[in-house]
Amino acid sequence: MALFGRKDEDLFQLFSDSAGMVVQAGDIVKELVDDYQDLEGRLEQLTEMEHEADLIIQALIRKLHSSFILPFDREDAFQLANRLANTLDYITGIVDRMILYQPGPPNQRVREMVDVLYEALLLQEQAFNYLDKVDHNKKKIFDCCNKIRILERKQDNLYRSGLVDLFENEKDPIEIIKWREIYEHIEMAVDHVQEVADVIRNICVKYS
Repeated sequence: MALFGRKDEDLFQLFSDSAGMVVQAGDIVKELVDDYQDLEGRLEQLTEMEHEADLIIQALIRKLHSSFILPFDREDAFQLANRLANTLDYITGIVDRMILYQPGPPNQRVREMVDVLYEALLLQEQAFNYLDKVDHNKKKIFDCCNKIRILERKQDNLYRSGLVDLFENEKDPIEIIKWREIYEHIEMAVDHVQEVADVIRNICVKYS
């Protein structure tokens, strides 16, 4: 069964576009932690991207309000749109805090956490791209969602061990606060990806 009929192709495309924009935001953050330069320029890129993503999500919300027949529950569709927007907000917040707090070049812990985030974003985009034909792609979608769950647990462990290391080795309490907030924002971004994956999984269960 094709989850999206011909009349709903533009709705599916809006979801895919939104997921793709989130991956592009992840690209910027990954580049930043690997090459810690031009923070203001990268934040400007993210802000512009966030504005473009907002326009896509606004179009998506309008489509959801105007469609009499949706490919799945309206509540599920709104949850997907809102959680994608929240993920993008947290990704932008990572760079925003690096500029605001000026903690210096990212350490190995931040690079590891951003790598996990980026991998989760790619899996999220794949899951959206498979969603059009849910029966045919059900196994692939579940595989993406399961891998995201594993990454979310890995991120939790990195976050906790990062805090332990921070409190044990950093003597300046101000620096502890700075890095803790950055760790937290990266960890929360993956939490939102996990929430999106949970909604996608529920849709597969309902409509396959």
